[in-house]
Amino acid sequence: MTAALRDLAAQYSAALREYCEQGGESALLRAYQLGRRAIGEGVGALEMAALHQEALVGVLSMLGADENSRVATRTSEFFAECLAPFELMRRGFQEAHSALRDLNQTLERRLTAALQDFEAAQGQLYEQRRIQAVKNDFISIMSHEVRTPLTSIHGAINLLKAGLGGDMNAQGQRLLDVCYRNSQRLVRLVNDLLDLQRIESGTMTFNLRPVMLAPLLEHSVDANQAFAGQLGVDLVLNRVPSGLHVRVDTDRFMQVMANLLSNAAKFSPSEGKVVVEARRRGRQVRVAITDHGPGIPAEFRSRIFQKFAQAQPASERGGSGLGLSITKAIVQSLSGRIDYESKPGRTTFYFDIPEWKPGASSHEGAGEDHWAAGH
Repeated sequence: MTAALRDLAAQYSAALREYCEQGGESALLRAYQLGRRAIGEGVGALEMAALHQEALVGVLSMLGADENSRVATRTSEFFAECLAPFELMRRGFQEAHSALRDLNQTLERRLTAALQDFEAAQGQLYEQRRIQAVKNDFISIMSHEVRTPLTSIHGAINLLKAGLGGDMNAQGQRLLDVCYRNSQRLVRLVNDLLDLQRIESGTMTFNLRPVMLAPLLEHSVDANQAFAGQLGVDLVLNRVPSGLHVRVDTDRFMQVMANLLSNAAKFSPSEGKVVVEARRRGRQVRVAITDHGPGIPAEFRSRIFQKFAQAQPASERGGSGLGLSITKAIVQSLSGRIDYESKPGRTTFYFDIPEWKPGASSHEGAGEDHWAAGH
């Protein structure tokens, strides 16, 4: 027996004897306290019963036979009070066990429901991916099937415009011009659909290399000047800070510029200007294209970079509504970001891409790099 248990036994025996001799609530309170102490010291109910038995033998040896009945009653009361904390603890365990069982059942039901939801969502995701794959395959096949005859049609129209089929009257020339413009629109639409399919499937490739920004912007402006001129709009390139280099796929960069410049020209007033600027912003280079058109409607701004989104019907301004979504994907693939600022009479689209420093380490990509946007 440990010292603590011996001390507990001595106190229990003394308290029991006192209660048998005098009775009273204070002695019963002492029994309850001893029971709580026993629980705190890790003494079980069976050990308390053994202590009670020893204490009872001692009490009976000191009292006369005529007092046995009274002693038996009081020792029973004392022991019952001492065991009260054990009973409370037992009931607490039962209640806790019952609550835990209910909680486990609730959690089990929730887990079952969550697993069912997960399996349903997984099935939906699989189906969406399957549909997306079918759609991508369809777009790819149809675009290529349309592209081949369209190229022939486009080439034939160019030959006719060059006079290979003989002289045409004014009406014939006008009709030929209409055919030419619409064939160009179809070519752009097919190219946009193919680019969209490549972006969504992660197969759009980039040939990254360091280039000077100024000549690239000059080339972009020159390449789109004729289109803007047809709308009575002039494209103006402000002076580009010297020494600016970027690491880009030049064809994709030109595609971004073509989309932004053509949009700016289409929404500019006749005899208006579209201004192109570039400047450093920390480690980034910002390219901005500003027009002086009506501005972007407030209700359209939240979806301006979404696929097929158009502020005005295609019949009014032309286009497929894919240009800005493709532009955003290309800029992001160049480690950049695109955004805009707009108010009535002025809209600026701008994109930021990392500046490339001559002499950069190979880790930063001084050489050419071939990769797919989805990898």
